[in-house]
Amino acid sequence: MLSFFPLMGMAVFLGRCHGLEYSESLVIPRPISGAEYVPRDLQSFSIEFAFFPDYAGNKSHPNHFSKNLLENFKDLTGVYPLVRVGGTSQDHSEYIPGQEENIQLIYENPDDDQPIQINYGPTFFESYHTLGPVKFLHGLNQNQNHSIKQLQDAAIEACTAIGPQLHLFELGNEWNFAPGSYRSANYSLLDYVREWNYKSSVIKSAVQKACPGPFPGFMAPSFVLLDSVETNGWTVQELYNLGYDSKNLTKEFSFHNYMGVNLDPTSNGADDLQKTLMNHTSIIENLAPQISRSKDLAYLDHLYTLGEMNSIAGQGRNGETNVFGDALWMVDFSLWAAAHNIKRLHLHQGLNYRYASWQPILSKGEAIATRPPYYGQIMIAATLGRAENSRVVNIPLKEDTEAAYGIYHGEKLSKIVVVNMKAFNETTSSGRPSRQYQFQVPGRQYRVKVERMIAPGSDSTSDVTFGGISYDYDLKRGKPVTVHSKKEIVEVRGGTVSIDIPDSSAALLTLV
Repeated sequence: MLSFFPLMGMAVFLGRCHGLEYSESLVIPRPISGAEYVPRDLQSFSIEFAFFPDYAGNKSHPNHFSKNLLENFKDLTGVYPLVRVGGTSQDHSEYIPGQEENIQLIYENPDDDQPIQINYGPTFFESYHTLGPVKFLHGLNQNQNHSIKQLQDAAIEACTAIGPQLHLFELGNEWNFAPGSYRSANYSLLDYVREWNYKSSVIKSAVQKACPGPFPGFMAPSFVLLDSVETNGWTVQELYNLGYDSKNLTKEFSFHNYMGVNLDPTSNGADDLQKTLMNHTSIIENLAPQISRSKDLAYLDHLYTLGEMNSIAGQGRNGETNVFGDALWMVDFSLWAAAHNIKRLHLHQGLNYRYASWQPILSKGEAIATRPPYYGQIMIAATLGRAENSRVVNIPLKEDTEAAYGIYHGEKLSKIVVVNMKAFNETTSSGRPSRQYQFQVPGRQYRVKVERMIAPGSDSTSDVTFGGISYDYDLKRGKPVTVHSKKEIVEVRGGTVSIDIPDSSAALLTLV
């Protein structure tokens, strides 16, 4: 049940318990020359292959909840998110043409996050037609090596069953981890290049015979390259030096990104929330290699995407990625990425995953629910809106626990986003502090609409709203429900807009 604490409480603490205040109004930078527009489908999704039927349902039992949540993005931006179906389990999956059951999951231990083997049949592909006119990136198993025909059959079934909703294929997931796992310990980057080039070529030939028309192409190489994990010395520069994708079948780059690695998924990470996720400097440092890589690869003229990403790797961490602080991280991370020409963010989802934006079905005692990270994604969708010429600029601030961005439509400043990531727990008995920000706005703008993303605290797992709206499953199965109808308008005085942002909250300011 949604409580109204975040909304009633706001009237109590706004303007009363000030913390940091800026003595001078902040200048909003203009977009740099040549800055690219941000695609409206920046906020997209990746769903673990094994759990796609749980998220989407099938023709007889479609998952209306998931469909509603995706449609909310369409309502805000005018376009649907793209959905990648893949992940670790795609390289443990085998397509069995004669299998009547849509999917069979085989676990080593019942409580494991993922199965060790997935068998799927033709009815698996019904799930691609339950969510509306969404386009998909479909994962193929590069790991299985006993039959090239099996790989061909899987690709042919995908192209025929998914049809025009098939955006791209993906062959293999995170194969920079292949040595010692999928392949022998001495499996080299050159071995990978030869294997991927051969299998991708075979897939193209088979698909073009079965599905006339242009070949969709691939998202690739789907590596996860982080300083915190061992990647066997595999680098993107060397990958292409060795002749990777010699036939230019790749249409979009896909690299995976996480803020860190979760070594203990059962521990409570509340104490680490501030320094790990709710920290602007950590976000900058985490994305720096991706931004540098996108510049280095610009000569290939492929869209640069994070084809699988989320906050903490290992399916997340209770108390850190399933709480409202993760939604605040989402807003800052997404806008920093957008400001640096990363074109799409596929937020990874899985059944019972601790960083999931929603739980699609009742499973292992976890109720169907919209979770806090979803609200961060919705706020980004509202920020971008339906404009096709949005550009994002960072507004430098003083503290690690705050961030701000200007959103331009063409050359005109249209919106401002402010994120106050200073931790405030919902059990705190004292008043909730706020920070006051003043921004210089150009032109004759005299009114600003304010939409706040807020919850009782950074450690909250429920009672989240954006713009007074809840997307809670229990209210209307994920459709927007207004729980606070009062509109907030701020006047511009002397070319300056002033706004109070409570700790552990964010606001979208729209110049009207």
